[in-house]
Amino acid sequence: MAALLLAERAVTFMPSPRGSREEIEQAAAESPEYVRFMETWAWSMPLWKDGLLGSALDDGDDALGDLHTAWTQLAGDERYASLRPLARTSLFECQTEFLDVISRDLLRGGPDPGVSLPMAAGIDRFAARRGLMVMRSAPLSVAQKAEQKLGRRVFAFAAPMFAQASAERILRAREILCEEIDELTLAMGELNELVIQGSEPGDERDAVARIELAARAYADAFVSVAEFIASGERDELHVIDRMATFTAVSLPVDAVLRSGVSAMRSLSRQRGSSRHAAAQAAATQTLPVLADTLGSKRVLSLVVKPLGERVR
Repeated sequence: MAALLLAERAVTFMPSPRGSREEIEQAAAESPEYVRFMETWAWSMPLWKDGLLGSALDDGDDALGDLHTAWTQLAGDERYASLRPLARTSLFECQTEFLDVISRDLLRGGPDPGVSLPMAAGIDRFAARRGLMVMRSAPLSVAQKAEQKLGRRVFAFAAPMFAQASAERILRAREILCEEIDELTLAMGELNELVIQGSEPGDERDAVARIELAARAYADAFVSVAEFIASGERDELHVIDRMATFTAVSLPVDAVLRSGVSAMRSLSRQRGSSRHAAAQAAATQTLPVLADTLGSKRVLSLVVKPLGERVR
């Protein structure tokens, strides 16, 4: 919701059939989970039609290849050997199974780490490869908390967002607040470029100051028009706004998988399974360390934490 309100354009991974029209129709017909997943996203169709939300960049590049690379690392890279039992070895072998498994996990909120780990890692790779920012929810799980320890905090601000709103309300708010949103987006984009170039905190001071100024202007403007944005027909989805904290963290491109390893070690210690861990390490010690084309690239992530306070 924060990305849809504040991003210049939001790009997400959309599981979808590939091939001819007949193959696409057949794959969709054979995957009831995919059909149910698409039904849950029906509310967002105006955002796709507007161009605000998409599954690929203008040149057609999407995150599918990056997801496959992350899955390959999860399944076969020695650095992440402790996560191998989680890997779904047949995930990319059958299109119908791929759609079914991915859709089911998304519908349930990501409970299967064999799906959610390579998906999140793939999105990070896509963002790092194309110089994009990633939106993240506040850390709750052991792995997410471990991930935050790998990052460097770059900036933070508090601002309003929608916790609930229809697609039409989001587009209406963006139109009314276009100047303030554009200024904030530009400021964050400039800082993202600095992070991509390997900047140090001292190099980022002016860009951070501009972000903080733009965030305050956006927050003030949002509060002044919140009642107007929320007004509408009685049968329309009720608009709920919340103050939220936005914390930008610079993370290594493989932070998701590295934090997964840390979480697995932590759980192993808690369960006293050192003998099992040793046996697993012995079984995987011959795995290669796969070369990573992204090397030491980092990705700037905006961690969003809605607060309990209403804007009005």
